[in-house]
Amino acid sequence: MLKCRKGAFLSRHKRLIVLILIALGIRLALINLNHPLDLQTWHGLFVDLHNDRSPYDAFEKLSYEARATQGVGWAAYYLYFAYPPMLIPIYYPFAKLYGLFYPTEQISFAPATELTPYPQVPLLLNLLFKLPIFLADIGIALLLYKMTKRSEKSMKAYLFNPLVIFVGAAWMFDSIAVFFLVLSVYLFERERHDLSAVALSFGFLTKIIPIFALPIFCVEFIRRRSWGFLRYALIFGLVSAMLILPFWSGVKLSFEFHTAREPGGLTLFAAHHIATPLGAGELTAQQLKFVVLPAVGAFLFVTSMSLIYAYLSKKHISLRQKLLMTFLAYFIVAKNVHEPHLLFLIPFFILELHERYTFDKKWQYRLLWILPFVYAMVAVPLTRFLYGYTMNRGILDFFVLPPLVLGFVLAVLVVLFHLTLWNALITLIRGRPLVSLGRLKR
Repeated sequence: MLKCRKGAFLSRHKRLIVLILIALGIRLALINLNHPLDLQTWHGLFVDLHNDRSPYDAFEKLSYEARATQGVGWAAYYLYFAYPPMLIPIYYPFAKLYGLFYPTEQISFAPATELTPYPQVPLLLNLLFKLPIFLADIGIALLLYKMTKRSEKSMKAYLFNPLVIFVGAAWMFDSIAVFFLVLSVYLFERERHDLSAVALSFGFLTKIIPIFALPIFCVEFIRRRSWGFLRYALIFGLVSAMLILPFWSGVKLSFEFHTAREPGGLTLFAAHHIATPLGAGELTAQQLKFVVLPAVGAFLFVTSMSLIYAYLSKKHISLRQKLLMTFLAYFIVAKNVHEPHLLFLIPFFILELHERYTFDKKWQYRLLWILPFVYAMVAVPLTRFLYGYTMNRGILDFFVLPPLVLGFVLAVLVVLFHLTLWNALITLIRGRPLVSLGRLKR
């Protein structure tokens, strides 16, 4: 009996190791793919950190220069390091290692109005930048494995999700923030509240989105009639302040950038993109972009998030479900919803499918990663991720659609995406979807 149990234990762990190695191999095969604009930030981050410079200094300098020359078409903020500061300690040792091989490398900043591909970078930069992202993906998968009572299906659902793979291997670091968020839930469910608050703070310090989970954690204490929410919020605030205050000027500027940023991505507030093609004048389009839609969006965001928090405070459902509903609501009303952001939904939807599977939920989950994935392939588009391999503009621009066609396709994808968000949220609230896809099965 003991030998059988030991054999099963070893067999299970071998399977997990094989799954992890396969997932890692797929990601490593894609590391030379890069977003044509964001790579400038990652390269600059490594060069700045290797030279013991804060990337916020370059962000501030370039933004002020952009404002000084705004009359010739530059924006008010330069698209550089506009993130919370957690990436600095995470990537500092990797940047130092990179600098040992490329000690004299300098940053090449493209003009703020151009979207031409950034110069190709060494393979080592791609490897060192993406390695923490890959480790975060593995960490999330292992947490899901433990949170679903050793369900390999749940682990595989995350490790081999095409959107997760593509975002981490070719684009953005959102997986790191998602890892800290899922870790905070895992620790909270095991009554490790202080460590949960620290993990949630690390998530917020990596990307802003996890802060919208903080009220849900506090609600859990209030529902138990416990004053523990004060301690939880205090630890969250103190840990956040310890990393934000040394970089306050740059962090403040990055928050200003996101506040002033025009609506974009998979959001209905990006409707200004179709104003000009439909015949609106330039002044009307600018008013929509920077005044009307952001103002309406801000009102709806504050109102809607307050309502969802109030509603969830009275519901006796799991923390996991509450967070899934919170992020569904967030993506409905946020003014900027970019494809990598959807990684924050995926782990919680996988948990929901494990615990309360339905055919409708399965298709809601699928659509909530398929639609952003297709959006990225069309909007960027796909061929522009290839310039890690070629600088041939004929290849890079091969999938670029005419503006009118592109606008129509993206508008359809955004509408379908929001219908799916609403359907998923209503399913969780009512227990049944507004529009059932179960008929397709029959």
